[in-house]
Parts: sequence; structure tokens; C-alpha cells
Amino acid sequence: MIMESWSVIKDRIVAPGYWHQQRVDVSWYNFDAVFMPVVLGYYVMAVLVQLPRTKLYRLALLPVVLWLAVRAGMTWDFSWRRSEYAYLNQGLAVAMFAISMRVITWTFTAERYVRYFNTGNQDGNISKSKAEASLPPSDDVRSAMWNAFDLCYNLRGVGWNWSRGLYIAHPLFKTESRLTFVMLSFVRFCLYACALGALDLSVRAAAPEGSDGWSIFDPSLPPLRRYLRSSIITAESGIAGWMVMETIYQFHAFAFTILFQQHPSQWPPLFDQPCCATSLARFWARCWHQIFREWFVAIGSGPLQPFLGPYAPIGAFLLSGIFHEIGIRGMDRGGDIFRVVGYFFMNGVGVLLERLFKRLTGRRVGGVIGFLWMWIWQILWGSLLMDVWAQKGLIARSEFFFVSYNPAMLIMNMFL
Repeated sequence: MIMESWSVIKDRIVAPGYWHQQRVDVSWYNFDAVFMPVVLGYYVMAVLVQLPRTKLYRLALLPVVLWLAVRAGMTWDFSWRRSEYAYLNQGLAVAMFAISMRVITWTFTAERYVRYFNTGNQDGNISKSKAEASLPPSDDVRSAMWNAFDLCYNLRGVGWNWSRGLYIAHPLFKTESRLTFVMLSFVRFCLYACALGALDLSVRAAAPEGSDGWSIFDPSLPPLRRYLRSSIITAESGIAGWMVMETIYQFHAFAFTILFQQHPSQWPPLFDQPCCATSLARFWARCWHQIFREWFVAIGSGPLQPFLGPYAPIGAFLLSGIFHEIGIRGMDRGGDIFRVVGYFFMNGVGVLLERLFKRLTGRRVGGVIGFLWMWIWQILWGSLLMDVWAQKGLIARSEFFFVSYNPAMLIMNMFL
């Protein structure tokens, strides 16, 4: 009986498509019942983490917010039953998982969150001035309520005490003018959208026709051509992921600067030329985005620090793998935990190998050799991850633009 019950539970939780059948289309009728409770709980936790003597309140509220986040992630269907928009459910899953990880971090943090307005020092690392450090944290509830709006959306902690040590890239065109910044952000938004459209068209051209999942490893090709093709698709898909995040970020940068009169310093660069990284450590610590760094460190590597010491960052990579596995399962097509988590785990292994190299030789991985090492390692293990995404229909099957409005296609139609 117990085994039979477990079989039923397993079929419901793990079986591809089960939760898709249980989802309901997003509408104004269920918006306030499903989404607003999550947002409200998230916001209240953001207020409490700024105030003294609130840990018991945070502990009491934590299971409620976690349950609301799980319910929202499994209830809504942003795809409207269309397979090409299933990636929107992936976005919902990762958003709810990120909210859950943030509220867990806020619940158990030993340090109150305090908002400052210093975005970075000359080295690009978040710090605070002596004047700011000498200021006692405010106990004003109204200030905490106002700052909580920023905390909920400020995933990197720009202007907050908890982001100390975070690397912030220097902008290519630094400006203090809001108008100039808005114009630059809009231009970047258009450029990144065009690049994403071009990459999407390129990967689609390499994929077989049809609406189902496919493999980037074509068994009909000889080994050399097969793996050369899969490597190109992996590189293009990885860069496309970069373009997706940049497009979204630049849109929010100019929109929030216009609507809420935010300062350009509140929107520093999200990436720092990841294609030019000369080591895996540099790629993940500086070149790639850091928007999940807060809870990757607090939940992933922090608890392992007393046991693993310098090898504790492997926990952050494992948590990142689980995060991405949750996302792909959000499409209701199953997952592949060994290959998805394996990619991030092997990147953690690669970073640790670089530390071992420095310990043995006294030199950091870098230069041309480091650049080649970074790319080879990423393609080697990234091809496994991209193959999962292709098989689940995320790559070359998702409609990131309306069919007739791919910016790259529009440009091609204008000039060809």
C-alpha cells in the first residue's frame, strides 16, 4: 500500500505533463487569488529583514510564503496551451524558486539589510564609505516599507549592505543624465533584441522541422561534423541566453528610469563581456550576471564553508543546477537532473581545478590559454545542457517574438 501510494505521488510530481493538465490560464479573475498573495508575502519579508528583532516573525511567515510560491508556480499556465510559449512557464518556475530562495535567505540572515546608495568603487566592487558605515541603521518602519520596493526588485543588491564584494562592471558610456541613459538603454535594447532574433533564426535553421524536441547531436553525421555542429549550436544558444537577459534588463533600465526617476547608477552593466573571459573563475565571478549571487552564496556555499573551506563554492554551483532543473521542469516536459545539474557541477569542478593550478604553480589561469580553456570547458559540458533544452523544446521551438515580428527578420526583409 505504501509503495502504491508513493507510485501515485511520483507519477503526479515527476511525470511530464501532469502539472500542465492541472494548470489554469492566467486571467484577471485568478490574478489576485494566486499572484498577489505571493507578492504581498515577498514584500512583507523584505520589510521585516530591514527591522530589528523580527526573526521570529520571519520564521513564522516563511512556510506561508514558500507554500504560496509553490502554488503559484504550479497553478498558472502562461503558455495558454501553446507549446511554443511553454518557456513562459519556465520563467514562472524560476521566478517562484528565486523568491523562495530569497525569503529563506532573509529569514536566517544574521545581518539586517540596510540600504545605502554607493554603487561601486574604482575596482568595480561594491563597498560603502566610512561615512555610510558610521550611520546606524534606521528603525523607521516607513523607510523600510519604501526601501522594500527596491529590495524586492534589486536582485544584485546595488546600494545595499549585503552586496559587499559584488563585482560591478564599468559602463562603456558612463553618464549622469537620465535622458542620455534612457536613450542609450533603448538603443541597447534594440541591438540585443536584434542579436537575439538573429541567433534564434540561426539555431532554427540547424534544427529539424517539426514542433517536438530534437537533439543537437545528429547521428546521421560523421563524428567530426556532428560534434562541430553541436558545438556551434551550444555556443549560439549560450550567447542567445545572454541576449535574452540583456534585452529584458535594458528594457527595465529605461522603463524604470522614466517611470520612477531612478538614477543611472542604479542600473550598472549586467554582464562584463563573458565571451572574452580568460578563466572559469572570472567567467562566473565577474563576466556572467550576478543576480542570484545573494542566495547562491547564502544557501549554496555558505553552509558548506565550515566543512569544505575553499571548496565550498561547489555548493553554489549545485544550487544553480537545481535552480535550472526546476526551470526546465516548469515547462511540464520532464527534466534531466544529471545533465542539467552536471553542467553546473562540472563548472564548479573547473573553478576548483583553477585554484589547484594556482596553488601548484603560483600563477592564475589567464591569457590566451585561459581563454581557450574556458571555451573548451564550457562547450564540452554545455553541449549536454543545450541538448536537454533542445529535447524539451526550449531551443528552436520557442517563440521569443511573434512570428512576423522577429527584428532580425524584419531587417532582412527591408534590405533583401
